[in-house]
Amino acid sequence: RIGDTLKILGLPVRMLHAQMAQKQRMSALESLRKSKSRSIVVATDVAARGLDVSSITSVVHYDVPRAIDTFVHRAGRTARGVGETAFGSSISLVSAAEEKSQRAICQAVDSDTKEFKPLPLDGRLLSAAKERTSLAAQIVECESIESKASKQNKWFAKAAEDAGLDLDEDLLEGGLMDGDHRDRQRLAEAQKGRQRLKQLLAVPMRKQNFGKFLSGPGLKSAIRAESDVTPYVVNES
Repeated sequence: RIGDTLKILGLPVRMLHAQMAQKQRMSALESLRKSKSRSIVVATDVAARGLDVSSITSVVHYDVPRAIDTFVHRAGRTARGVGETAFGSSISLVSAAEEKSQRAICQAVDSDTKEFKPLPLDGRLLSAAKERTSLAAQIVECESIESKASKQNKWFAKAAEDAGLDLDEDLLEGGLMDGDHRDRQRLAEAQKGRQRLKQLLAVPMRKQNFGKFLSGPGLKSAIRAESDVTPYVVNES
């Protein structure tokens, strides 16, 4: 879901997970090693074991690791193979329920950690990113439902063909289009959302001077000047 959402947002994403065949994973890794452009790799802990790709500068922990060695293993992927003076960033997305676990990890790897430092956030950037992400998530959810229905229908058709039976159309899933009013409304909203997202991704997000989401540490840098943030605009080609 994370990888699909990032793809809808037009970001260069590669995925590594345990459900992929070994050949697929090796092919993805080889492609990643040879790539000269930036990429986002979405990987599970199982698939990431032994991941040795140079120039990985940042690791984002979408889920707080349950064990300290898992955190160390994940974070150890950063700055791999880019020189003795290389360093990387390890960023954890921590919910309120995960704060205790994250604090234990921080204290284990850095005894000087007393408290979490507030992260400076720009209000306008946060709102703009949230709108784009919400639209992408909505699109991914609808695509997932449609894809699941299509796969199930193909399975029924193949099973009926192998058994030499006529396919009972009542067994087929119609997807959102053939669903109730609520399903059709969700599909229509997702289609509108795709057009809206395309428009949003074509222009840069902008910083702002103030905002309710702006924390104290980020205030000074935000009020210097309002400036364009370099956009990642995806060409239609």
